[in-house]
Amino acid sequence: MPSRPPAEQYTVALQGFSEFERGALASFFRLAAQRSPNYVQVDQVDRSDFVIADADQRSTLQSVMSAGRTPDTVFVGAHAPQGANAWLRRPIDPVHIVRELDSLVELRHSSPGGLAADATDSGVDVLLGDTGPSSLWSSSDFGGLEAHHGAPGPDVLVVEDSSIARRFLQVRLQRLGYRVHLAVSGEGALEAIERQRFALVFLDVMLGAPGRLDGLKLCQLIRKDPRFSGGRGPRIIIVTGLAGAMDRVRANLAGCDAYLTKPLVDAEFIETLRTLDPGFAARQPSAAR
Repeated sequence: MPSRPPAEQYTVALQGFSEFERGALASFFRLAAQRSPNYVQVDQVDRSDFVIADADQRSTLQSVMSAGRTPDTVFVGAHAPQGANAWLRRPIDPVHIVRELDSLVELRHSSPGGLAADATDSGVDVLLGDTGPSSLWSSSDFGGLEAHHGAPGPDVLVVEDSSIARRFLQVRLQRLGYRVHLAVSGEGALEAIERQRFALVFLDVMLGAPGRLDGLKLCQLIRKDPRFSGGRGPRIIIVTGLAGAMDRVRANLAGCDAYLTKPLVDAEFIETLRTLDPGFAARQPSAAR
């Protein structure tokens, strides 16, 4: 596997796609070159950090899998192969591809064992199998992930439309003892909140296509819910790639309790949990306090 390039720059190879779609992906590389981390296109898969592959072309799938690149590939198509960490349906959206690559970078450098370790877990197949914007899964669907040895924690909800970002937060929170529930859209999150109470809600800001219920609007709806008057509602933590000052102002006005930017800094993440979850420290093993 290629080593991590300096200055937060990563190389990406394209596999498959029509001429029209390759033209659309060219806009992705123009966008990706102006940000950090940034992504630069290369021709050869074996010289790239990541791959963007057409999952609907059998020959492309075979090429990626035989090269051992499945865990660090963003697949685009109707289905993703077993062991995939990142997957998007058509039509191609350069912004969503950037977000998936950012999540792969975060998982590679923050998760124990890197990308390949999580890719072999059976839970990935369930995550990649979501079929609609209101899909919701309980942590009970992902056996064997918890490494927590303290007292069990409260129920929390992660609202994130990126499969790998959901996966990353789910594993991290489960290892801290939380009972994690997942939603892929604002609408799905509202369904979950109507069914049960959550101590914490983790919200991405950008959820799905424009016009859908985004994280800030969802935050406002939760705060206005009469069931949660008098401070009885969940504590809301925004987790987003939007790092601008105005983004933070908008989130504060929407009513969030904390604002974390991707890639997550673990110390800041833990401190946020200590602040917003009164029982957090008491539930952790003494070595983790």
